[in-house]
Amino acid sequence: MTLAFVTPSYEGDLERCRLLCESMDALAGGSWTHYILVADHDEQLFSSLKSSRRVIIPDKAMLPGWFRPMRSSMLTRGRWKWISKSPSRLVWPMSGWHVQQLRKMLVAHHISEEALVMLDSDSLFLRPFDTKTFVRDGKVRLMARPNAILDTTHFAWHHGCLAHAAKLLGTPTMPLPATDYIGNMVSWHRENALALVDHIEARSGRDVVSTMCRSRNFSEYLIYGTFAEKVLSGARHFVETNQLAATHWGSSTLSAKTLLDLIETLDPSQIGIGIQSFSDTSIDSIREAYLAFLRKAV
Repeated sequence: MTLAFVTPSYEGDLERCRLLCESMDALAGGSWTHYILVADHDEQLFSSLKSSRRVIIPDKAMLPGWFRPMRSSMLTRGRWKWISKSPSRLVWPMSGWHVQQLRKMLVAHHISEEALVMLDSDSLFLRPFDTKTFVRDGKVRLMARPNAILDTTHFAWHHGCLAHAAKLLGTPTMPLPATDYIGNMVSWHRENALALVDHIEARSGRDVVSTMCRSRNFSEYLIYGTFAEKVLSGARHFVETNQLAATHWGSSTLSAKTLLDLIETLDPSQIGIGIQSFSDTSIDSIREAYLAFLRKAV
């Protein structure tokens, strides 16, 4: 089964994305292609990462022409916001974080690989692995952790996302504690991703972008996971409950030493880590800890 790594990114994460690429090139075995999805205004910036198996896909190749970014100090505080330029499509202005989710949902229409592994650009591989980590007997790994979403865990956001997924898909809203499909190395099957978009559009009577952008409270991973298990009854997937990457969710700054200590506590089954980009941890500290861990592992 062919495999693609998919990474939405942007200017602020360029160096983190560069380190992700280095770790992938060093540690990922088997046959694969890496697609980096960026806004049109970031395409040239990311061109330095292109290689024989790494492709940059800009928004103009994926998003509809009526949905485009705007930057205004008055309206967006200097940040990019994606807005509708069509009077017939009234949607919420979307942040880059929302648009990264949309790119993941649309990428299956633009690539041919059967297994898609979603990697945020603040992820990092730490141990050698093979593409068989994500593919088994013609099926793709689905990370699903039953009862992992608790009523004390970001209640408002999770509750809103679960309700939104149910409304989109026509399924009952999962009661809490609910199954969690969110992680740093999440794999989808291309045919299921295509079917998801078709399902959303058939139910809403609108294209998937304008349908999704009627809310700011959504999670592409919860939507896909719910669709795969509740609508498709797990077709094309085998389920595992472990996270392949540990995650530092906090905003605190980690030194290289603290980060290396964290890396060394990873479960043997974990092949990477995610250091959230809103953390103040510097890319220099991340790179130092990464290289120190690789030297110790030799």
